[in-house]
Amino acid sequence: MQIVNFFYELARQHKQIKGFIYGKSYEKGAANEAHPLLWLDDPIYGQSVNQTLQYTVNVDILGVPENDEDVLDVQTAAFNVGMAIAEKIKHTRAQTGYSIDGFSFVSLRDYYDNNAAGFRFTYTMVQANPVNRCGNDFDPSKQFPKVDALPDFKVENPDGCAIFSDKTGLPNFKITI
Repeated sequence: MQIVNFFYELARQHKQIKGFIYGKSYEKGAANEAHPLLWLDDPIYGQSVNQTLQYTVNVDILGVPENDEDVLDVQTAAFNVGMAIAEKIKHTRAQTGYSIDGFSFVSLRDYYDNNAAGFRFTYTMVQANPVNRCGNDFDPSKQFPKVDALPDFKVENPDGCAIFSDKTGLPNFKITI
């Protein structure tokens, strides 16, 4: 997905970010991430608005403070990174096709298992609808191949039932009451 690659590039190019992950929220804090980290939440939400695609993207910018006194420093650094990303999106519109329609943010502290701190930014981004209107993506005569739901089993019993009691190697269970 192009928007994931776009945020990967933003994270890769930012001088303070040391890691990028695109994943589910419940995977955060496993202590195998490089911090400061840009975590792009899966799923990415979207909708079509006036011939454009509008994305709602949740990004956590996280660091792991060494102690309680470091939390504010980590949050401040994360906030600055999030603001810089918003500005970078604005300035790369001509090259990427993405523009920012607005964003919100919330501070994070004691976040997930590794007690990370930082900020979550929710960016609302817009892109021209990239659908190929000249393409020929549909074939009215196309047919799906016929697939049987279950394979056909040949059995010797005329009632169509398979009897496995004569098979060797199967476990023999004895139930006692």
